[in-house]
Amino acid sequence: MQENLMERKKTWNTIFIFLAIVTVISSLFHYAIVNLYPSRIYIGGLMWCPAMATIITLKLIKRPISSLNWSWGNWKYIRLSYFIPALYGLITYILIWVFGFGSLTNGNAITDWGKELGLIGIGTLNPTLIAIIAIILLGTIEVIRAAATTLGEEIGWRGFFIYELRKVLSFTGVSIFSGIIWATWHWPLIVYYGLATFVGTLS
Repeated sequence: MQENLMERKKTWNTIFIFLAIVTVISSLFHYAIVNLYPSRIYIGGLMWCPAMATIITLKLIKRPISSLNWSWGNWKYIRLSYFIPALYGLITYILIWVFGFGSLTNGNAITDWGKELGLIGIGTLNPTLIAIIAIILLGTIEVIRAAATTLGEEIGWRGFFIYELRKVLSFTGVSIFSGIIWATWHWPLIVYYGLATFVGTLS
């Protein structure tokens, strides 16, 4: 019993050390995102803060990095993780088009999309062709690019934080506690970009 209590205390200490380090490192990137330009270049760094905090925490508690659960996992679920978001995204847009909340052929939006992806100026591309090329690029190159930044969150939050929480909390407890932490961590970024977008629509 005493040994179990000591182990739980040790785990909670590890969790709070990790959260403290994440907070300190993330604050630097939050500041850069809000105050420096262009702010987008600092988002990748922010997303790697959980991984950096994990490595520092492991060093502090003298646990090897190899103790992390490094593996590809079941390829069935990896494939599903690619196609399921595409499926519910497609369902969402179909509902938007069917109920008239948006247009299937919004030329201005597609042209802006093409400009962002560098497709404007390479020939006479019509909106339909731009949309097809953009979807292909987003489904391949953009997925690889996004994986390079989201990997930092996966290592820190899912690969370390969740595994530590599982030692001291039930499934419900892990879900609620981690949800609160993730919401708090993302809140400054969501508020900043949400406000910037809102102000942009008014100007």
